[in-house]
Amino acid sequence: MKTKIKLCGLRDKESILAGSDAHYIGFVFYQKSPRFINALEAKKLRHYINENQKLVGLFVDADLNLISHISETLNLDVIQLHGNEDLSYINEIKKLGKPIIKAIPINEHSDIMRARKYEKLCDMILFDTKSENDVSGGTGISFDWKLLKGYDSQGEWILAGGLNEENIIKALKITKATFIDVSSGVEKSRGEKCQKKIKSFIDCVKNYEKEK
Repeated sequence: MKTKIKLCGLRDKESILAGSDAHYIGFVFYQKSPRFINALEAKKLRHYINENQKLVGLFVDADLNLISHISETLNLDVIQLHGNEDLSYINEIKKLGKPIIKAIPINEHSDIMRARKYEKLCDMILFDTKSENDVSGGTGISFDWKLLKGYDSQGEWILAGGLNEENIIKALKITKATFIDVSSGVEKSRGEKCQKKIKSFIDCVKNYEKEK
């Protein structure tokens, strides 16, 4: 499968096992999120992530010491920043020696231009739907994918925001994304993943690539 898939906000063993074909598994360490998991629970679940997958820790304007502690405790592969982190803050995070994903909320074309200042500092840019109430993502709402048409990044970028089995093929065709992130689109209720939806989403992407 050429398209990389990141499953975000997982909190149980069954969902991790259902997503064994995904490339990245994301844990959310943001207490206001319905997908929040604490470091102790996350460490127990770490064992179910297979050796071919990378573990991503998602943080929102978190204390640097907290990120360092969780990164070390869980041996995170990637750190995802999903708040209003500025460049000096990100420079401090870089000292932990982990790849960084920086989420950029999107509503209009100027938001995409905002991503440029992060491109050199961060390893990956993630485009998510802009929402006033939920900076941590997972709103289930898509933004206008046409805004990303022809987007040319210096590094890798990730498409997120309201992706699900029904719209993922359309999203891939419009944006030509090679890396996607899904959270609410594979849930049965807010914050609770559905193993069947996880498998269906991954199969949908696999089948699309076979037919291309």
